[in-house]
Amino acid sequence: MRSFLVLLATLLSSGALFSAEADSPPVLDAVTVDFELENRDGKLVRFDEFHGTNVLLAFGFTNCVHICPMIAANMARAIRAANKDAIGIFVSVDTERDPPAVTDDYARKFGDKMIGLGGSHYQVSEAAKNFGVTFVVTKSEDNYTVQHTPSIFLISPNGELIDVFAMNTASTDIAAAMK
Repeated sequence: MRSFLVLLATLLSSGALFSAEADSPPVLDAVTVDFELENRDGKLVRFDEFHGTNVLLAFGFTNCVHICPMIAANMARAIRAANKDAIGIFVSVDTERDPPAVTDDYARKFGDKMIGLGGSHYQVSEAAKNFGVTFVVTKSEDNYTVQHTPSIFLISPNGELIDVFAMNTASTDIAAAMK
């Protein structure tokens, strides 16, 4: 119980639990649409390899019970509803428990146009920073907690950020925003 209270106090003092930054989507002008992450085979994948298609991108983790499955399912529904060339990319911020193959398996369960990417803590941190995403992984003897910005990024076929959606935005609204 003591370790839980220490963890809670740490999270509260850092603002990670209830910060406005974690709850509100990143500002469009502050986002750099770029990453270099690893696919399931360990091959480096750069964002520019997806030019020519709409991209929905979100950060999360595969052991999430409620939020991340909602995000991935919403992305997959939006891709199906859009009836356009699109791909969903799910990036795990839990680099210790989610190697790229695990993340890819997770993402593909939501649809055939979904993929999962990951990499080292540094690679994922750099990608998250580019998109204005924050995340915190806190481990103790009794607890393992992962928190992250729950946004869905829509990027046009020419690589421009179109919009940033809340995780529970209607998939039809996300689909309608695709070019």
